[in-house]
Amino acid sequence: MLVSKIKEEDLTFEIVDRLLFQDLEDTGEDADCIIVLGSIKAAQYRVPVAVNAYNAGRANKIMLCGGKLRDFPDGNYSEAEHMRQAALEFGVAEEDIILENSSQNTVENILFALIELQRSFWLNKVHRVLLVTTAYHMRRSLAIARYLFPEHITIVPCPANDTNTRRDNWMNTPVGIERTKSEAMKIVRSVIDGIIPDFEI
Repeated sequence: MLVSKIKEEDLTFEIVDRLLFQDLEDTGEDADCIIVLGSIKAAQYRVPVAVNAYNAGRANKIMLCGGKLRDFPDGNYSEAEHMRQAALEFGVAEEDIILENSSQNTVENILFALIELQRSFWLNKVHRVLLVTTAYHMRRSLAIARYLFPEHITIVPCPANDTNTRRDNWMNTPVGIERTKSEAMKIVRSVIDGIIPDFEI
């Protein structure tokens, strides 16, 4: 089935599973940089996954993306700044952190990450990146990155599990169902709007 043909009433559990989760496992490859996309809970769920990859020696730089200001329990920060605090607490060296502090959404996360890669590495010297985001958000994020990044850069998915939208439990709660179906329709709209190419599931 082409994603562009999916309607909201087509979103069975099987379709959602295939669209959001199928074939998006981490391959374990090393990379030049780990890119973490921002969200209000990214410090809780995404940063630990990135730090584990960093500590395993899979990359020696972590880029934290997200300029959206949020009212966190410990103060008002951008998503990237809040993740930076968490990364430092996990023991990541300050010089190994790259902040992308301008983006306001997923597409901008990817576009501004490209600029920071250029500034930090030169794009022609970047061959592979690890992309960290929540598992249910990975399909759209990866598709956008693969569409916008230069062809010579391989993007490896490095999904992070949260509480309610894991592949094995999203269908068990109203919150999980609502979030995953909403994300599924965002993927469909991204295809229809030409943000990412159409594809089969």
